[in-house]
Amino acid sequence: MNIAIPLRYKYFNSTNWEYRDVITQDFQLMAEKLGIGLVALMTDGFEEICEECEGLIIPGTAMDSDPKYYDGEVTEYDEGEKALDMALIKYFYEHGKPIFAIGTGMQEVNTFFGGSYARLEGISEHHNGESHRHTISIKDGSFVSDVFKKADAEVNSMHSWKIDKVAPEFEVVAEAGGVVEAIEWKDKKIFATQWHPERCFIDEKEDSVEKKFIEAFLEICKV
Repeated sequence: MNIAIPLRYKYFNSTNWEYRDVITQDFQLMAEKLGIGLVALMTDGFEEICEECEGLIIPGTAMDSDPKYYDGEVTEYDEGEKALDMALIKYFYEHGKPIFAIGTGMQEVNTFFGGSYARLEGISEHHNGESHRHTISIKDGSFVSDVFKKADAEVNSMHSWKIDKVAPEFEVVAEAGGVVEAIEWKDKKIFATQWHPERCFIDEKEDSVEKKFIEAFLEICKV
């Protein structure tokens, strides 16, 4: 099985290595352990390649969010990266192929379908930190509930943006302190989490059950 994934910008502070586009190690380990192919995309003209892909993962990114979707200053923004993400979402949606969006990817999916987002103000300390974790409340019957099998769970939290208006057709299926943590459009096979379940493949502190998010997504991609 082949799953498409856009590359992400990475800066290496070295005299020999400076700017690179990469697939992060957690996704590489994910692909290795689950026996799937990750098809890295970084330019337009991807349609022929994506014909051979059963699904799309939109990962998080270190880049700031698209300034046209909110009222505020942008610190670091890559227009090409965002344009590719939006083009991929459009392609896989129009071709009826499943999408799993993570972190910033969730915000992009939400805005593509008519939602909006905003900076976290005043509560960002509860949601943004490499080592921070918090508890989410989970809606019964959702894809998040299918994985955790309970009404709440502890997840990682590394973001300084939040969904403001949820896109039509999407349902909020997890929250934490009033912040949307997961959405889904089940009929169209589009799922998204604000936290990073792929971290379970690289960080032993993460809940190993979260690999079921990817496993369940892959099962959907087989249909």
